[in-house]
Amino acid sequence: MEARANHRLVVEPPEEDALPVVAGVPEYAYLPLYTVSAALPVWENAWRHIRYSLAPAMTSTCKIVLPGEKFRLEEINMPEELAASLAGQAVDVDALPEAAAGTLRLDLNDLPDSLPFLVGDDGIAWNGYWPGRVLYTDAGGRVWRLPRHWLTAAVSPVIDASRYEVTQESSWLESWCPPTWWDLGDVNIDEIPAADEERGAACVEVSVPPGEIPKVFWKGPSGKAWRIPHDWRRRRIRLPACEGLQRNGLPQDIAEEFGGRIVAVNYHPGSLCCLSGGYRVRDGRGGKWLVRAADCVVVGFGDETERYA
Repeated sequence: MEARANHRLVVEPPEEDALPVVAGVPEYAYLPLYTVSAALPVWENAWRHIRYSLAPAMTSTCKIVLPGEKFRLEEINMPEELAASLAGQAVDVDALPEAAAGTLRLDLNDLPDSLPFLVGDDGIAWNGYWPGRVLYTDAGGRVWRLPRHWLTAAVSPVIDASRYEVTQESSWLESWCPPTWWDLGDVNIDEIPAADEERGAACVEVSVPPGEIPKVFWKGPSGKAWRIPHDWRRRRIRLPACEGLQRNGLPQDIAEEFGGRIVAVNYHPGSLCCLSGGYRVRDGRGGKWLVRAADCVVVGFGDETERYA
């Protein structure tokens, strides 16, 4: 079965090891969509505005209570006024369940917009891997994506280490590893990091007004600044002692070297690319080890030690 394009979009596998592979999530969950343009090669990394659609008839409507903090809605790129009016409100949403690849037969003349699909040697089109999606339509008719984990789980509390004791607004740049394009879509970002950013070379601006949660912005290839959740930044964690790492399955020599150390990890709560209950810790020798989040302590975010002003 090969990846094929409709008149607007095409699917191509990423470079080997370009993105982390998560247990239980097929590798085609990470397939990027490329624009077909007469002026550009088919595989040129030229992204267009991705439009969301309620593809095959498997949508259900339900009611959820949105987070009570306005900043949570602003972090999914809702405008401030809309975020203020919706915070803590119960709203009707359209929930599209996860669909494993090859389980939905598609009409080649009516292919879903912005979703990957596969075409077999027999010419029959099937869906690629489609994660669950949650859509909210506002009073003006605009459709917003909501993070899929809002449907089934409470929003995680703000981590104390993400707060800053500043007396005046402060801002700085730091490196950032983007999640999958599915996760970017969940916060209503319709741009994709350039190819060199897929391995973690992106940059974000962090702005901290006194008494507020940090605001984090990623500038897309178009130059537009998008808000991202503040807890999607790289985080610094203190690993458990040697014995604790061994209980997590790390070999003795690695556990002895890293026990109690503070290390930096990429983590995006609620995303496809990260585990809900653990961190992947690199040992600097090519190995990646899963350590339970409950055994670690988050001591800070970003590239450097905490900033005060």
